[in-house]
Amino acid sequence: MNNNSSYGGLHVEARILVEEHQTPLLCFYLDKESNEMKLIADSESQRKVKESEQFEKLEFMLKCTLNEKKKLTFYDDCTLDQCNQQDPILLPLVCYDRLPTEILKAVFEFLGPEDLKTLLLVSKTWKSVADNPLLWTGFGLPRKCRNSKELFQEFFEGSLSLKLQYLELGQFDFKFDDHYFERFMALSLSCIKITTDIDLSNVSNELLATLVNNCKVCSISDAFLVPKKFGALLKVLFKKMCMGTKIKSLKLEQTELTSIPPDVLSEAFKSLTSIKLNFVAISSDQFKAILKNLRIDAEVKIKIDNDKGFDTECVISILDRLTGLSFYGEPLIEEQLRRWMDILDKSGKLKSLEMLDIGVSQIPAQLLSRVVNKIEMVKVRFFEGVSPHQLKEIFKGIVKSDSKIKHLELDCMNLRLINPELFAKAVNKLDSFYYGLCEVSECQVLEMFRIMSLGTNLKKLGTYYGDKEYEETSLETMGMDKMEHIELVEPEILAKAVNNLESLQLDLGASTKESSRLTLTQ
Repeated sequence: MNNNSSYGGLHVEARILVEEHQTPLLCFYLDKESNEMKLIADSESQRKVKESEQFEKLEFMLKCTLNEKKKLTFYDDCTLDQCNQQDPILLPLVCYDRLPTEILKAVFEFLGPEDLKTLLLVSKTWKSVADNPLLWTGFGLPRKCRNSKELFQEFFEGSLSLKLQYLELGQFDFKFDDHYFERFMALSLSCIKITTDIDLSNVSNELLATLVNNCKVCSISDAFLVPKKFGALLKVLFKKMCMGTKIKSLKLEQTELTSIPPDVLSEAFKSLTSIKLNFVAISSDQFKAILKNLRIDAEVKIKIDNDKGFDTECVISILDRLTGLSFYGEPLIEEQLRRWMDILDKSGKLKSLEMLDIGVSQIPAQLLSRVVNKIEMVKVRFFEGVSPHQLKEIFKGIVKSDSKIKHLELDCMNLRLINPELFAKAVNKLDSFYYGLCEVSECQVLEMFRIMSLGTNLKKLGTYYGDKEYEETSLETMGMDKMEHIELVEPEILAKAVNNLESLQLDLGASTKESSRLTLTQ
């Protein structure tokens, strides 16, 4: 259809129907004999369209522009057959319904919920494949449903609401009560997230706890702002979890747990496979009780803010069971840190470690290297008092065949004294390497890209700036064109090197005032 003709208005009106009235697939045509507009759509879309003023506008446009039919090409069955005989490439007769359902599913896995909604209307075969709940993972409540009670209710009157997999109870422009939650109870949710942005004062804790308990993944954050409401909710939730739960992964952030009896926490958490406790107020006895009955294969990750007075001795008692540890705030005293390192040296469960502003001057270089190289993901900002010898031992450990480290992030350190060849070999053995405000030499950068151009295990490389919550991802990265000394790398070597990476970010001055360091030839 030529948008320069008066047919262009059809596209505008049809788009309004699709976007504002949630009619995923529409087909309009004008019957030449009756001069009436015909509509092909599912029953739900038909009802919405006929109630809309756009329906009349479209009909008027089609009738008014019928005299422009010479600008359009019409096909009937005979014409299609002739076209296929003359030029089979033009209109191939392909029936995608004949593809095996396994292939269709593999293709559909690349599509998001918006596209899947359209596939449901294509054919019975496609609908049967697209109906698979696994394809709808992450499908959440449309944004507009958060702004209006009417749109919220309208969405739940349609069949598409049954596809919801993810529910975020965050910011809504209207207040919830038990009536709204009864709609949620009819869903087969897999993931739920509750934040302080939502007013749940009129919602029964029993109903809310039941909804949460029926999900596989749950995240709750109250930022210590409404401890009364969330404290009551958690008590009911943990009580229900003790009687049986579908929850496998639980994340609690900035919540108060000290009022929950240790034995209740122990029973509630015992069947979980993943626990994340970020800046949670919890006692040593509660932690020990949780770990006592916890599955041996469960992942346990905690974030600690030492400024909040967290019991660091508690960490020592559970350190050998953790799979992830993030430590913020006031530095540990040397004796405590040495005990932590000794435990981590003997334990092999920790997979991710994040430590900020930690003094390591008294930690033996080989001990520090062994600990770092036993962990898959390490992020360290400002190793206070770190010596060149300690850094060299860490990079030597990376080069060794038994090193487990895959992702390394360093910030605010002087790396210049590390041998360029050792530095380059270690970086190219990692999966990802980020160095923030670290000092590196020209020789290190040149050697790093030279080895990278010959072949590398490295998938991502960069620097970063600013602060961003660390959740199995790096901090906000700057483009590779901002790297110090990158302008000195030979263009051909640089080109070969970056083409060996899986992903590359070039900022070119888009996100910061700092201009690109790359030369025109590069």
